[in-house]
Amino acid sequence: MLKANFFLWIVLLFHVIKIMGTTDLTINSVKLKHNLEDVGDIKEGSNITLTCSVDILTASGQPPHISYLIYKGQKDVLLKRDTIEAQEFQYVIQSARPSHSGYYHCEVTTGSQREESTSMFITVTGNLQTPVLTIQPMEVVLGDSTELCCTSEEIPPLRFIFYRYKNGPNPQRLHDTTSNNKSATHRLKVTADAEKNYSCTVEVSATRSISKHSEIVQLTVHNPFSGPIFEIEPSDKIVEGGNLTIKCRVTSLLPHVKPQLIIMKDTTPIRTGSASCVVFSKTANVTDAGDYGCMVKWNSLSQTVRRQVNVTGAQSQVSLPAPVAWILATALFLSVSTICSN
Repeated sequence: MLKANFFLWIVLLFHVIKIMGTTDLTINSVKLKHNLEDVGDIKEGSNITLTCSVDILTASGQPPHISYLIYKGQKDVLLKRDTIEAQEFQYVIQSARPSHSGYYHCEVTTGSQREESTSMFITVTGNLQTPVLTIQPMEVVLGDSTELCCTSEEIPPLRFIFYRYKNGPNPQRLHDTTSNNKSATHRLKVTADAEKNYSCTVEVSATRSISKHSEIVQLTVHNPFSGPIFEIEPSDKIVEGGNLTIKCRVTSLLPHVKPQLIIMKDTTPIRTGSASCVVFSKTANVTDAGDYGCMVKWNSLSQTVRRQVNVTGAQSQVSLPAPVAWILATALFLSVSTICSN
């Protein structure tokens, strides 16, 4: 029992010593400054030295271990971190770019205490470098996807803006995203109305400065198959009891493409197949009249051609035999002649 109590007292004493060791210092202040504060706007290419300093009061008088972190933005990008005993820590921005413009602050941690400096804004004048746009793959089949990648040598965080060109030289905004990296991507689904030309720019949100457009990159799109051919025999106007034949044809334009063919009445499939031609045939009746479609499908891509079929009832097609018609016409002629002679 005495041994157990003694062990407990040792553990408690250890925790007390540890707590006292971490509370025998006080962080009075943390400041961040740079060496060109009297210059105003900083010219592109200048070297900027950021200095994070801390005022610490220690009961023991011994220098504590201090952890420094210097950030650009609201902890968007960590520029440098280190743990030293000195109460001053530096980070040098060499050959500053306009994208170095923005807010900076530092964070100090020692023992159980942590403090941050106030944010400091730096403006670097000059023009942003033109980004580079790549497309992979550059040749795609209609219905597939491709990836646009915009790369910049500027300093994050950056806003990447992708553009498309539709019916002329003026770019239209397609997609934009903010990244803490020097590149950003956009996944593009290639549809029938997708544009073929693309470019991108980068923007520094802190100063609203924007780069020139990258060179335009052209996307090559291949059609996987020809447009569907829809045939109705003998015609789309048929007499009840006649033979109705419907053909749906397509030509594959790429060796690996095997499209599916579907013949539909309204929205209901009545014949399907994966050959180059699908045929549907039957003896027509009046209920077969309606809207028919020939659909070609491959992956997520589809094309449809529609036609209207009219079926006329057999009773509406009754006509007089030729002799009867000749007799009636003769009688009518004689009647008219008699009336005229009178």
